Parts: sequence; C-alpha cells; structure tokens
Amino acid sequence: MTLLGKFLAMLIFILSAAFMVLALAVNASHRNWRDVVLAPSTGLKAKVEVATRTNEQLRADAQRTRGALDREQAARRTALAALQTQLDQIDQVLRASEASVQQLEAKNTELSQLDRSRAEELQRLTEETRKLREQIRSEQEDRDTLFAETLQMTDQMNRLRGIVQQQSERNQQLLAQVSRYREVVDMKGIDINEPLDGAPPDRNGTILVVDRPRNLVEVSIGFDDGLRDGHLLDITRAGQYIGKAKIRRTEPNRAVAEILKDYETATIREGDRVDTSY
Repeated sequence: MTLLGKFLAMLIFILSAAFMVLALAVNASHRNWRDVVLAPSTGLKAKVEVATRTNEQLRADAQRTRGALDREQAARRTALAALQTQLDQIDQVLRASEASVQQLEAKNTELSQLDRSRAEELQRLTEETRKLREQIRSEQEDRDTLFAETLQMTDQMNRLRGIVQQQSERNQQLLAQVSRYREVVDMKGIDINEPLDGAPPDRNGTILVVDRPRNLVEVSIGFDDGLRDGHLLDITRAGQYIGKAKIRRTEPNRAVAEILKDYETATIREGDRVDTSY
C-alpha cells in the first residue's frame, strides 16, 4: 500500500469517527415537537393562547388608557386654552402695567425735574430772604440811627425855632429902628449912598464924547451913580490901562471929567471904558 493509500484510509477512518459522533449527538438531542407544541401547560400553543389573551387584555388596557389619555389631553387642552386666555389677559394687564409704569416713570422724571427746579428756586429764595433780612436789619439800624438823628435834629430845630422867634422879634425891632432912622435921614436930607470917606462907589461906564482941545471927556455915569466932583476914573481899552480922568462936573446920568496928561499912555477915544478909582 502506498503512502497516498495510507493517507486516504486514515482520512476515511477519521471521517467515519466524526460522522458516528455526530449521529450520536443528533440522537441524543432529538425532541418530540408535537409534545412541545401541544403540551397542556408548557406547550407552545398554551403559551401562544396565554400570550394572545394577555395581548388582548393589554390592547383593551391600551384602548382604555388611550381613551383616558384622549380625555386627559382634551381636559389639558381645555385647561391650556383657559391658561392661554389667562396668559393673554395677564399679558394685557402686564402691558397696561408697563404703560402705566412708563407713564409713572415719565411723571416721576417730570416731578424730579420740578422738585429740582423748586429746590433751586427755594435755595434762591432762601438766599434772597437772607439778603433781605440783612438789608432789613441794616435798614432798621439805619432807621434807628435816623430816628436818633431825627430826635437830635428835632431838638435842634426846636432850639432854632426859639432862636428864629427871638431873631424875628429882634428883626421887627430892627425894622422899626431902620424905619425910624430912614425917617430921620429923609428929614435931615442925608444921602445914604454917599461914601462916608468921600471915595466913589464901584461903578463903570463908557466915554461918550472926547473934547480934545479942552482936554475933557463926557462919561455915561453921573451923580445918581455916586460920582462927585474930584472923583477919579481909570480909562481902559480891551483890558489895557490907557489913562486917568478927574470929575469936574456931574449930572444925574452923566459927568464931565478932565484927562490927566501925566497918566495918559495912549490916545483916549470914544467907547473906552471908565471905572471909578480911589
């Protein structure tokens, strides 16, 4: 026998052993499937029936649960609709509240500005009140001072009234004396305008006529102005001294004077000014 034959014989022997073991295993695991299916309590048919009844019961329970769920969903939808309505109402109330809050905030801002302006106005009025109080205090002090001065001036006025009364009485007495003196002077023929020392009164006038050959001039003031024979006159032109003249004859409103050659510094002309001189 060749090596190949030995190998094949060995392979056949091994396969025969394997098939024998497999047959034994199949025989050992063989079951009666009818008994398995139709067994009263443990058979597959009984299990299927139990499972069918359980399934129907579960379907009924599911149907009841679905009905209850539908009713619960309807109730919940109704409740949700009611809640949505309440939510809409609350939302409207909230919007109205927000609008009211905005109005209140605007009013609060306006009131704050008004309060600030009133506070500033109050501060200004307080400052003005303080100044007015100080001014009133100062004016009261001035009034008291003026009142004291008024009292003093009233006392002085009363004293002055007494003095005025005395002076009035004295004036009446002096007027009576002056009237008496005037009567005496008029009766005696005394000119009260005539200077007591013979000096002329302070008068001025102009030269009316110049009589060069006789060295005389006629002036516009006379006896009524207080001029008397012998009085001297200063002659000026535009404020410059040009000579002197001496009264020789007087009339009520004019006089004739002699030009004094020793004092003449320029030619005397009509219109030159004359002033009384001592």
